[in-house]
Amino acid sequence: MTEQAKPFKIVDLNFVTLYFLDLAQAVAFYTGIFGPPDEVVEADPHYGWKLGATWLTFFESKYGTAVSTNPHNTEFAIQLAEPGEVDRLFAALVAAGSKPIHTVEDTQMYVPMRYGCVDDPFGVRLDVYCLINRPASG
Repeated sequence: MTEQAKPFKIVDLNFVTLYFLDLAQAVAFYTGIFGPPDEVVEADPHYGWKLGATWLTFFESKYGTAVSTNPHNTEFAIQLAEPGEVDRLFAALVAAGSKPIHTVEDTQMYVPMRYGCVDDPFGVRLDVYCLINRPASG
């Protein structure tokens, strides 16, 4: 593959925001996984969890682009510190009611990683992963 110049020098992806028809249920589900939100704003109610270097924010669907539904075709990835944390978070998401899509395994997508994937009860796909070092073949 030929390397092409990128139109922008993007360093990271931040501030993932999702809009839920059933906001209270979504907040309850993710509070069960990540603990209470780090920030709650009562006006235009929204909830934010600080996850690593960015924020995961939830609003009511009436503030989004699809005012009568939950997010559609939405996915975000959570990078964890070590392989055991990937397994632990994956298991917690499944135990809380998420549907397993890709069971946890060591694989590669752009870089070697331990990876698993679930769909939450609201139709959002979550990737959980950590980078891994693979021994050089010899």
